[in-house]
Amino acid sequence: MITLTLQIPESVYAEFASAADQLNGRFSSANPPIETKSLMAFALARHESADLCGQFDLALRLVQGPTEPPFNPVLSEPFGRDSRPVPTPPAHQEAA
Repeated sequence: MITLTLQIPESVYAEFASAADQLNGRFSSANPPIETKSLMAFALARHESADLCGQFDLALRLVQGPTEPPFNPVLSEPFGRDSRPVPTPPAHQEAA
């Protein structure tokens, strides 16, 4: 097992803490209660490299545009970057 020490924005922590509170409300008999750090570890542990690369590739393309080469050179063919369709933004529609 690897132990990480991360600095995250307070707003991100607050979202996980809120989720832990909600889950503890739904599952009041959970012993021990669900902790915020457990939810964070679960969220980090559920991804595979292709999923992570796909998420970052999409985020970077949204910022850079679909015709730009990948910002991160690690994102390449083996991770399936080009095998997943990049969603196109919806066309602007004027109100009728």
